Amino acid sequence: MQIDRILYPVKTLGPGERIGLWLIGCPHHCKKCSNPELWERDESKDISIADLVLYIGENNIKADGITITGGEPFYQVEELYILLQELRKLRFEDILVYTGYDFNTIEKNYSKALPYIDVLIDGVYIDELNDNLGIRGSSNQKIHILNEKLYDKYKSLESAKRCRQNFVYGNKIISVGIPNRFF
Repeated sequence: MQIDRILYPVKTLGPGERIGLWLIGCPHHCKKCSNPELWERDESKDISIADLVLYIGENNIKADGITITGGEPFYQVEELYILLQELRKLRFEDILVYTGYDFNTIEKNYSKALPYIDVLIDGVYIDELNDNLGIRGSSNQKIHILNEKLYDKYKSLESAKRCRQNFVYGNKIISVGIPNRFF
């Protein structure tokens, strides 16, 4: 599986302190994408799912949830499916996945992953529809709360004020969160 970065605690892509995973590869190439560096596959970023799960489990990170973004997570669909199953075994009960595909496409082509996803934010990013609200990038994107127990936690985030969080990662600073339009 190709992963560009693993960050914790991410506080800007879902409720609480989360583990953030940025997967590599994306067919959508949205205009003004916040992560265009993740569009192309990069074999130097390969990590086995077993090693990734071991890293998360052994570090005993007490995260409130996991956010999987990219790139396009479903670009590596078989690996994503296995990863989601393994994260469930670690007892994560709040797994949020961002995707550029719409929910109907996910249901039709990737439905076996849905039982392991608690919240799915779908749709390509459209800069002209960025209304500077919530944890989705543009108003065409929908927050699908698939785990009813998380409804209250996520419903308030639909219209919440956005914020950014900076991490030092390697020799660079990474800004994490949904950017406002005209950022």
